[in-house]
Amino acid sequence: MKPNPSDAFNAAFSKINIAALFQSSYAESRNVLLQKLERLQQQHIIRSEHHFWSLPEKFLETVDADFGTDVIWLGNADASQVLVLISGTHGVEGFCGSAIQSFVLQALQASWLVMPPNTALLLIHALNPWGMHWARRCDQEGIDLNRNFIDFQRQPHIDARYREILTCLVEADTEIRREKTSALARQWGQREFEQIFSGGQYECSWAPFYGGQHSAFASGVIDEIIVKWQLEGRHLTVIDIHSGLGPWAYGELISDHAEGDNGNREAFALFGKNVALTNLGLSYSVPKLGLLDYRWHLLMLNHGCFLTLEFGTLGTDSLFDVLLNEHLFWYKNSPISADCNSYKKHRRAMLEHFCPQDTLWQQAALFRSWQLVQQYIASA
Repeated sequence: MKPNPSDAFNAAFSKINIAALFQSSYAESRNVLLQKLERLQQQHIIRSEHHFWSLPEKFLETVDADFGTDVIWLGNADASQVLVLISGTHGVEGFCGSAIQSFVLQALQASWLVMPPNTALLLIHALNPWGMHWARRCDQEGIDLNRNFIDFQRQPHIDARYREILTCLVEADTEIRREKTSALARQWGQREFEQIFSGGQYECSWAPFYGGQHSAFASGVIDEIIVKWQLEGRHLTVIDIHSGLGPWAYGELISDHAEGDNGNREAFALFGKNVALTNLGLSYSVPKLGLLDYRWHLLMLNHGCFLTLEFGTLGTDSLFDVLLNEHLFWYKNSPISADCNSYKKHRRAMLEHFCPQDTLWQQAALFRSWQLVQQYIASA
């Protein structure tokens, strides 16, 4: 009788060294990933390719030369179906995403996951390596990559109400700032407030959720990945791993495909009622401008889907407080030294919110990710 990968996984899950997967620096996270890849390659279980997109030298500062985005292809070169797992679109959230990607490599090595012959796995590790290194959501130019995928020839105008929010954001006292923003949320409605605040803006470069004035470096990396592996001609399922929004330890699978779009039909066929539709108000997320999703949607006119896997942590109030405090710190103190005690304080707060050092939370993230990848494989 053929062994069931689920049985092997369930038997071994309690023995996994979770702490070794969840690192707190870009370099350590990358080392774990590459070690897992090397062990997998040594067993010749699955064909693999590894390529590296280095961040331009002008952005490297004093960090190591091996600093950029690693991309790993696992499976047959001509596979018709491809599952893409992305980490670090929001740099600091890459610590969770990197742990999941390393865990997937370990699961393949241990045969807890077995890729079908017609299916390949593409891991995009640390799409925003600078943000991951500094434990920030934005990239080296202050750009939120998940607001950057717009037509810059027709850049959206800022919502006039955002300027009201902006006057609150510069308030250094957290309690006073929260009182002012809470008053606006009561006036407009919580969901409307969140959409105005976090939905994307293209004028205030120091503030959170800034989409930039041009396509970010990572946008070009995505374009090159698509061309290199001829992804336009394949059946794609993309899962972009995020953290920090929603209930504690819950991994929400979010679709930003338009209502009635083929992408939603495919997402439901793969994952059933796990999928939450943002545009119908059924997700903890709100509709946003310039999402990374929209670049991939262009490849999914006839088939495929793009989903965000969002792991909840400490709640929306904590999310906004931590982000605003951190952005104000960088706005008022740049350039920043990694040895600065104030920087270390903000770094710790960002890590605590976006990748909690809590074993049960981390275990839940790994299990949920394995569950979804296994469900994808079973449907392939």
